[in-house]
Amino acid sequence: ENLTANSPFVFNAENFRNPLSHFPSKQLEVIDVPVTIVSSDKDLEGYGKLVDDPINFTVENDNFEIVKWPLKGWRNLDPNTGDEGGTVEGNFEVNWKGDFYYGKNLAIVTDNNTYLDGLGTKDWKRANEKARIEQGSENIYLWMSDYHPDGGQLFFPKDAKIPFFVCLGQSKYGDDIKPEHMRGFYIPAGKGVYIHPGTWHNGIYVERNHTPATFFTRQGRVHARVSCSWVQEFGSILRLPLQMKKSTL
Repeated sequence: ENLTANSPFVFNAENFRNPLSHFPSKQLEVIDVPVTIVSSDKDLEGYGKLVDDPINFTVENDNFEIVKWPLKGWRNLDPNTGDEGGTVEGNFEVNWKGDFYYGKNLAIVTDNNTYLDGLGTKDWKRANEKARIEQGSENIYLWMSDYHPDGGQLFFPKDAKIPFFVCLGQSKYGDDIKPEHMRGFYIPAGKGVYIHPGTWHNGIYVERNHTPATFFTRQGRVHARVSCSWVQEFGSILRLPLQMKKSTL
């Protein structure tokens, strides 16, 4: 059931930093996200590409996608126009503080660039910045996702020893995305990820012992963002494991 009409959520700078005050009082349904270990582009088909080196994914190389400017009428864009804004790039910082997982995108020019990207517990009412987690039982609980209609986005760890996870939904679902459409992906150490325009995501997720961490990110300069609160719209929260069993790696 979609609850948007009854409980809309505005993703402004203040709410994105502190969304918990908008969470409903009732217990949230926990939805487990299946995870694929990525070893090639085939594993990311329909979502994006595995990245060996960020320099390989650029507008100049004709493999970093920028979406043509949307038209209001029946006339066509003139040739070689409508997608000339290019990309911006910079650092994307992530860090665990107790139960809170924060992200900050320094590549974009806005004050709406700091996010509570996830929680270390499903019991959000008791979440605090001094909480400790037992080794081997680490999950992240995701309360929202978003997509960029104007272009793709790339993430690459500055520390080559850091593996990470992403949680993605295919662009074909558009604004009708549902929690069950989301899929987790494990990106091995030394690799990055590129996602297609319109792909539902949020940031990148890493184990506590790897944070604070800094990633390189590249994305469309327009930085249009469309978001969905799983909590507000569906009364649910996504559970993504942040550890993979050694037998599966």
